[in-house]
Amino acid sequence: MNRYIKVSYKMFTNSAASHKELYDSGQPVAFVTGMGLMVDGFEKRLSDMEPGTQFDFTLPPEEAFGLRDEGKVGAVPRKLFEIQGKFDDVNVFPGAEVPLQDKEGNNFLGTVVRVTETEVVIDLNSPFAGRAIQFTGTLHDNREATLQEIEYTARVLSGETTSCGGCGGCGGGHCGGCGSNDTSDRKGGCGGCGGCGDK
Repeated sequence: MNRYIKVSYKMFTNSAASHKELYDSGQPVAFVTGMGLMVDGFEKRLSDMEPGTQFDFTLPPEEAFGLRDEGKVGAVPRKLFEIQGKFDDVNVFPGAEVPLQDKEGNNFLGTVVRVTETEVVIDLNSPFAGRAIQFTGTLHDNREATLQEIEYTARVLSGETTSCGGCGGCGGGHCGGCGSNDTSDRKGGCGGCGGCGDK
């Protein structure tokens, strides 16, 4: 069952070595569960709560952004990041998150590991992979999603509408040709692209 969730929250790394704020929604974020917009563990915890609940819970890596997979680190030709024959060094540098697109037209983000004279090494793991993540905040609404909300979210995800109610982090642009369409662990706790949005 798809749920309509509206929540204000903060996200932190939660380990013995560090406790760092990663994200603050600021305003309430609305989304429909079961559509790949949020981390599954986050959706599951919120789906069992009553509106008005203030929460503070920590997800292990397996329930948050997953464990690191070195198989998701690979190189693509440097020329794919050229604009009018010039390498885009303003946006493509070690540590930068770059929008990519697979052969099926799915948009996702990758992190630049290094740039050489011939290639760009990209990490498709979530920057938060392998970390326990703490979520704190307030659940404002939790109910069964309407068919209209589900259909609207599907249109956003398919690119049929340009309205994006999440963090705005799902941009098009470079076609990395990495060949991967597994974007499940690049989901932002921030909502990635879409959310059903308050239209």
